[in-house]
Amino acid sequence: MSEKTLDVTGQWDGQFSYPHTLTPEFFSASLFENGGHVGGTVTERATSGANAGECFIATARGERSGTRVRFTKTYEDGVRQHAVLYTGTLNADGSEIEGEWRIAGSWSGPFLMIRRAGRRAVARDRVAEAPVSDADCVTISR
Repeated sequence: MSEKTLDVTGQWDGQFSYPHTLTPEFFSASLFENGGHVGGTVTERATSGANAGECFIATARGERSGTRVRFTKTYEDGVRQHAVLYTGTLNADGSEIEGEWRIAGSWSGPFLMIRRAGRRAVARDRVAEAPVSDADCVTISR
């Protein structure tokens, strides 16, 4: 995919990892892009802590410039009240975004997003599959 045709519009499955030994969390994102501006929604299910098993919905707003993608995820409920900045790189064929998430003055960690192609996304040796029991939560393996 040439830089002129790069676009993040579509359905994505992702994983973000916490520092320390906390369990990674998985998410689904529906993104759109128009003139380098990025927006959309993110759905995730907490894997640990007091909110384990609960789903959270967030809005995503940001931009893409070349292969650089930045967006802020803002939760829509009162449980998670922090904004999360995602900064990553879109790979050459537009199938993956990999980078770092950061909560200002707090934690940060790596993330990976894989673009869905139909019900299953395969990008080189990385696979993202929607679990059978819940379409909003995903599993990623490297």
